[in-house]
Amino acid sequence: MSKKLITLSVGLMATTLLFGQKDSLFQNNYGKSESNLEEVIVTANKIEQKQNTTGKVVTVITAAQLNAHAGQTVAQVLSEQAGLHLPGALSNPGTVPSIYMRGASSGRTLILIDGAPVGDPSMISNEFDLNLIPLAQIERIEILKGSQSTLYGSDAIGGVINIITKKKAGSFVNVASSTGTYGNKTNQIAFNGSVAKINYTLGFENQRSDGFSAAIDKNNTGNFDRDGYKNNSWFTKLNYAINNQWSLQASTRKTSYKASIDYGAFKDDKDQYFNNATTMSGLQLKYKKDKTVFQFQYQYTTQDRSYLNDSADRTHMIFENNVYAGKTHFADVFLSKSIGQNIQWIIGSDYRYGAYNQTYESISGWGPYNENFKDTFQFQNSLYVSLLINDAAKKWLLELGARYNHHSRYGDNQTFTISPSYVIKPGLRIISSISSGFKAPSLYQISYNTALKAETSVNAELGVDYKSNPVDARVVYFNRTINNGIDYNYIDYNFFNFIKQKVNGLEVELTHRLPHSQWVSVNYTLLNGQETNQNRITTTDTITYNYLLKRPKHTLQILYNIALNKRWEASLSGRFISSRYDVGGYATPDVKLGYYTLFNAHLQYQASKRLHLYLDLQNILQDRFQEIYGYNAIGRTVQFGFRFI
Repeated sequence: MSKKLITLSVGLMATTLLFGQKDSLFQNNYGKSESNLEEVIVTANKIEQKQNTTGKVVTVITAAQLNAHAGQTVAQVLSEQAGLHLPGALSNPGTVPSIYMRGASSGRTLILIDGAPVGDPSMISNEFDLNLIPLAQIERIEILKGSQSTLYGSDAIGGVINIITKKKAGSFVNVASSTGTYGNKTNQIAFNGSVAKINYTLGFENQRSDGFSAAIDKNNTGNFDRDGYKNNSWFTKLNYAINNQWSLQASTRKTSYKASIDYGAFKDDKDQYFNNATTMSGLQLKYKKDKTVFQFQYQYTTQDRSYLNDSADRTHMIFENNVYAGKTHFADVFLSKSIGQNIQWIIGSDYRYGAYNQTYESISGWGPYNENFKDTFQFQNSLYVSLLINDAAKKWLLELGARYNHHSRYGDNQTFTISPSYVIKPGLRIISSISSGFKAPSLYQISYNTALKAETSVNAELGVDYKSNPVDARVVYFNRTINNGIDYNYIDYNFFNFIKQKVNGLEVELTHRLPHSQWVSVNYTLLNGQETNQNRITTTDTITYNYLLKRPKHTLQILYNIALNKRWEASLSGRFISSRYDVGGYATPDVKLGYYTLFNAHLQYQASKRLHLYLDLQNILQDRFQEIYGYNAIGRTVQFGFRFI
């Protein structure tokens, strides 16, 4: 039996054994009993609700779980979740990770920061760079899977990830610092305070790393240099309690970083840099009384990216400078109100505007070249409505939703959501949904082809969710079809609507609380994908690929955690990623990347009520692997730090 099958078999046997165990309430590391009280979530329907009051598949990464990942990045935390794969998360610091949720291509998972969509209009697929949000600034993360365009609009084909930043009351100072392998250093300071009815948080974080060579030195020349990384982040958040019902929140954050990069797969470059900076400023006005919620939200975002090579390290290029500037406006208003005892309705509208420009200049052996890309923009406005219907016994729940979207370039489109669930008995539910989604062409794509239409998708899922004192478990089957997928055509060198993608898979998630303050968590994802596209070798005909680039068929994650006593807590985890294919280069066959298995560990010590020390270890056995063809991934890493909170 192969190592791959052995690893999967062990994981599945562990799952079977855990389902068969029973235990009393879990004792946390503060000695308090914890029952399985449902998490209160906000992402499923934009209003606060318990997780068991929606038929949608929602995963919550809590503050405690984030603390247990101190020393890591947001991308590394997300990559451990069922249904998510983020190539680049374990690459050299500064690498922009791709986000694949349930096999949906990059740019098809919508990222929210405090409920507002973020993305870079100058990126090919309007992706958001997760390097721009440090983990230490995050309170919790909510992951909503399946097509969610009815409430959240474009880009939510795979799902939605809502990153909720910290907001704390009281007056105190937070300080954190860490150091580790590859010269990694992080320092943060934050202040919390209040003046009358205003509560504020402001802070600064600095990250830096000597890194390692982004590109693989295939010939072992020993001449590839390290590619370093520097990141600075400032943030401010103000909360004004107008009265018992009304509140106003204002926030702004600016993150900028500089990363050394290489020329390409297996190709070093000693003087090429990538700079990325973003500023996000927003307002949120909220009214809440009983089951009535009114909210207005506005966010303005600017992005500045540049690529600079100012040396003769590359033989044919003497100088190259590529500069992008983008800006977005987002405004959303909705009202949620109950109709009788068993119906909650939500009606809202949002507006999105994006613009960017680009300049390029170079000097090479072929002479100087300059190009100025004129300003381009697009906007879309939408109307959406949703109904949440319960029966009197609160066994049945039906969520119905629809959206009408008007786009300034391609016209109109509509989406829908139908999500029923049924409580078989307390703690055991059947969950299901069928929904449509869309992705509007990005500004970059539509600047090449103004005739592009939106990608469209239909998503279906069916699952069982079980919660008890010792065990939380969820098994979900999902299926998605994408039509009019947008890709680049190498015949006429333009973007076109052509791709058809079919994906189906299975997600298994289990958490079991054991005696003596222990718990085990297991998740497994099976992903089957098929994509009809332009032949990547000939570029002249159509072919159906029975795999999805960069996305593994099998993913398995196992985590064991134990609170040794009131001060010490430890965890050990293992992750298996099966083989997958990546692009081998222009007009060449795809390359198969081998499977890999990572073992990580984390140790925390509570020295006092506010002082916490931690040690984080990744890739303990130093498995050598490639996330992206031709590029290095991390070896064994050690990060030591403290948090004074």
